Amino acid sequence: MRKLQTIDVFNALRVVKRAGIKEQLMPYIKELTKKEKSIENLGIASVLTLVEILSEQKAEMAIYEVLSGPFEVSADDVAKMNLDVFTENLEVLSRENNLPAFFTALAGMITKK
Repeated sequence: MRKLQTIDVFNALRVVKRAGIKEQLMPYIKELTKKEKSIENLGIASVLTLVEILSEQKAEMAIYEVLSGPFEVSADDVAKMNLDVFTENLEVLSRENNLPAFFTALAGMITKK
């Protein structure tokens, strides 16, 4: 697995645009910008809502394409990946790229007035 690159960020942003989920994600992004909030504090209901949004058919293939880069496999391989391997890859991706810190910083930039 490779580290995330700038191109991966833009690929992910295209998924958000293609799936039309920007408006649905903004409340969660705004919550993360509050100093006392963190991804862990958003709660299970919020996380499940995000999973539901991202699992829409129109976003599914695009998500496989985005993950295929850092996972260094084809989008089809991501789609057919065993769940335990997929979960492990997501954990490694998050840990090695410090994704919580990245998303917190990004959320702060997006919501600045």
